[in-house]
Amino acid sequence: MVAAPAAEPVTGPSEPPQRDRGRTLATVLAALTVLVLVGVVVLLLWLRGETTDVDAADQDRLEVVQAAERFVETWNTFTPDGADQYVEEVAPLLSTKFRKEFTDSAENVLTGIRQQQLSSEGEVLVDADGIPLVGVATIDPDSAEVMVASDANRVSSGQQVVRHWRWQVSLVQVDGEWLVDAFKEV
Repeated sequence: MVAAPAAEPVTGPSEPPQRDRGRTLATVLAALTVLVLVGVVVLLLWLRGETTDVDAADQDRLEVVQAAERFVETWNTFTPDGADQYVEEVAPLLSTKFRKEFTDSAENVLTGIRQQQLSSEGEVLVDADGIPLVGVATIDPDSAEVMVASDANRVSSGQQVVRHWRWQVSLVQVDGEWLVDAFKEV
């Protein structure tokens, strides 16, 4: 008997090198797509955080402007008959320190209002477009300086007078509320 030649192991056809490159390219493209998607998600989250910070800053500015307007109008609005109510309306707008100063001197102010029969109607001035003439000079998380242009239409002993005021109002934030800590005419 003649011995059969030794059989060579059977293997499948070898893959052409071009097919390996195609799989490698597909893997690289898939990885890049995942990286781009992760980058877009991170960017969107970051932008959302930036927008939230801007929204919070805009909200603080709005609240500061409203607090300054409310103070200036309330401070300059009173009647002889409502003098006691005047203190009750102004005091809640003030910081603890300024409230004490105000209430300590309020009796002298009220006496003057009654004796002179002084009435006043305060208003914040607006420009031609109806925008209040109020500007935030400085602001940080717990304090602000605001400039306000206002008028007070006053009547004293029957005599009408218009007072023009330009106020620099200092505010502090206490328990989330903006309160007047001081003001001066400028």
